[in-house]
Amino acid sequence: MPDSAITAAQADGVGTVTFNRPDRRNALSLEVFGTLGDYLDQWRHDESVAAVVITGGEEMFCAGLDLDFQSGFTPESRATYAEACLRVYGTLLDYPKPTIAACAGPALGGGCDIAVFCDIRVGAENGIFGFPQVKFGLTPYFSPLWKIVGLSQAKLLTLTGDRIDAAEALRIGLIDRLVPVGQAVAEATRLARAIAGTTAKTAMFNKEMMLRSPAMDPISALSYETMAYREIIWHPDVVERVSAAFAQVRGRS
Repeated sequence: MPDSAITAAQADGVGTVTFNRPDRRNALSLEVFGTLGDYLDQWRHDESVAAVVITGGEEMFCAGLDLDFQSGFTPESRATYAEACLRVYGTLLDYPKPTIAACAGPALGGGCDIAVFCDIRVGAENGIFGFPQVKFGLTPYFSPLWKIVGLSQAKLLTLTGDRIDAAEALRIGLIDRLVPVGQAVAEATRLARAIAGTTAKTAMFNKEMMLRSPAMDPISALSYETMAYREIIWHPDVVERVSAAFAQVRGRS
């Protein structure tokens, strides 16, 4: 769909969605939210997709909510937008497969929210992050943010609405990898392919542990993760890989 606000591709176990509104700095619209949600839903149960990359390309990630749309809010469109937010952010929050945001250029407002709701964030050196809507009296999503950067840094970003560059984002833990300009998508794709290489089933088991274990007490987490290991160890893909690894070791002896 060359004229779509989002384009998508699928290869090597990786599903990639790319914001495609360069004239609007990839700003969020109802079409962007709807199409992103559709692809995430489509890949949720697709066994050929083990990880998802979300990007806007190498010049801009997403500048946040489209101001033309926001300035024309009506009670009806405001409610529709809130529903779109709940759908996409809720889907990312509890998504069963690992998600990676490849952030180059501005990742602001709702764009920064999307990155924060992903599991891993790769940032290019031209990245700019923050929640400038705060300066207009609006709010970001605080809960996922503080779990990434800690309470103090999350308070600072949320209360001031200040923007930070990629180096500062790396320092506070907002991004996990910092790469040269032009390399964000390649690095995010490399990571996603490495995840896919563990098998889709294993990636989903690990994602499930990441979602559930932090809310458990240590003993419950230990029991849960042991049961997950006991189940995955008998999965045919895993049995085949373990057997092949042992055969390779024996061959070297």
